[in-house]
Amino acid sequence: MTDVVAAIQDAWTELRIHRGRVLMSLIGVTVAIAALTASVAVGELARSTLLVSMESNGGRPATLTMWISPAAADAPSADDHVAALDAIEAAVDRYGVEYASARTNAHLALPQGMGVQVEGVEPDFAVMRHLAVAEGRFLVESDRARLAPAIVVNRGMLDTLGGGGMELHRTVELDGTTAVVVGVVDRGMGDDWPQAWMLPRDVVRVADAAGRSGMISGLQLEAWVPEEMADDGVRMLSQDIRSALPGSSVDGSRQDWQAFEGGFDPLLPLQLTLIGTAVVILLLGALGLVTVAVVSIRQRVREFGIRRAFGASRGRIFAAVMLESVVGTVVAGTIGIALCIFAYRLPVVQETLTQGVGGVELPGFPMSAAVTGLLVSAAVGALAGSIPATIAVRSKVIEAIRF
Repeated sequence: MTDVVAAIQDAWTELRIHRGRVLMSLIGVTVAIAALTASVAVGELARSTLLVSMESNGGRPATLTMWISPAAADAPSADDHVAALDAIEAAVDRYGVEYASARTNAHLALPQGMGVQVEGVEPDFAVMRHLAVAEGRFLVESDRARLAPAIVVNRGMLDTLGGGGMELHRTVELDGTTAVVVGVVDRGMGDDWPQAWMLPRDVVRVADAAGRSGMISGLQLEAWVPEEMADDGVRMLSQDIRSALPGSSVDGSRQDWQAFEGGFDPLLPLQLTLIGTAVVILLLGALGLVTVAVVSIRQRVREFGIRRAFGASRGRIFAAVMLESVVGTVVAGTIGIALCIFAYRLPVVQETLTQGVGGVELPGFPMSAAVTGLLVSAAVGALAGSIPATIAVRSKVIEAIRF
């Protein structure tokens, strides 16, 4: 361990002495590592953003969906919907599904004369679909005991009610029923159309009180289960619900994005292209570093001869020369990574990455990108330093001293 530390210290000392000769080549390495790190980071961020978008639309892997059509020939009554909800809850409880939500929709009227699409969902729905609130909270289990139903609205519905935040709209009238606003969802651009979320039983109750129970859409069950349980989960949940609702039609399938994409990452080609470009830049920077290092070694032959005469082994000479390159590229890589992180935190860059979408907060800089950049910089330094190190150890002691 002491020898390794001493070799690194020698390398750092030599690097400081000969900093002029390696400065320009290390600038190229710095730019290349910054480009490589940025490519990996942008690819990770883009993949994360795309996955969140796809999971918001179709659910997380693996999301199972059961479509339930009541046996009633006419429009289903509130009792039919309640019976279906009972069957869904019983099936979920029986199999211990950790994240599940019944889903339904009803078009209810606001006092302003406009209609709003109210979606009946369970509290787990927010986690399953990445539905985050900008104000207040999402639906919780304790909301089931409320006399006045809890409701979460979007920014478009608040604008319809007159604008402002949640503090100005504590309640909202839906077809004569007063609902308590507990949270606001703001999904940025494209969220102008009024929308709201309530517990499924509350949707049924409000629609029934307004005489609109026949306008409630068919019920669905969404269950987020381990991927290895997807096929069995569809079969067992469908069978249980069908048994509890004689005569009803229950169809189930897996609906998350991996069920259709086959696990293919749509951003992989783009990320590979970005990384390929960065690798080319990195190779050019490494080539410049090798050229400068080889020329420098030719000028330091006497130095290596004196070291050998005083007992330095070939291995020590090889390690010292190679570590000069490694230490230099690691320092250059660290600077390049720091530049990437600094640029990532700039407001203009954050706005560009989010494409102006409101309510979106970028995650922290991907640690995997920083680690990749640091490892690659060390690897490039080792490869670039091995050539001049080989030349240095092949020098004969007597010839080196005479040089």
